[in-house]
Amino acid sequence: MAIRKGQAAMEYLMTYGWAILIVLAIMGILVYLVRPQQVETCQVTTPFQCEQDKYTINSSNFVKISLRNLGAVAYNISSVQCGTKVDPAGVIITPGSSGVLTFNCASSSSALQSPQPGKDTFKDKLIIKYYPVGSPEFIKTQEIEIVVRYS
Repeated sequence: MAIRKGQAAMEYLMTYGWAILIVLAIMGILVYLVRPQQVETCQVTTPFQCEQDKYTINSSNFVKISLRNLGAVAYNISSVQCGTKVDPAGVIITPGSSGVLTFNCASSSSALQSPQPGKDTFKDKLIIKYYPVGSPEFIKTQEIEIVVRYS
């Protein structure tokens, strides 16, 4: 009689053990297939602000960002840098208005050669140099942290 109780207990453990193992396997497969998507962000400090949903990257690794001037004076953005590539910008943004900056990110270590639009993301720090209009001796440097999905 003791053997039958032991056999019943083993059958119970085996049945539920296999069920738990199958559930864990299915959960593992779902986690592998359904990865959380990285959120698109653009962060810069004052006097600038990234305009929400107005930053993109194309398959040629050119990043476009729309920056709003929150300051009280106009700023001349003299150059933009992504990776090792520095380009002249020459964009003037008056107080309360916006300007579009284009970064050539082909030299960035985060750039993909054959990105899948809508799937792959680009994450890097972009650098701008700017000064108040009429005062080029007061040049400042600012970093822009960006995570954007290829379009």
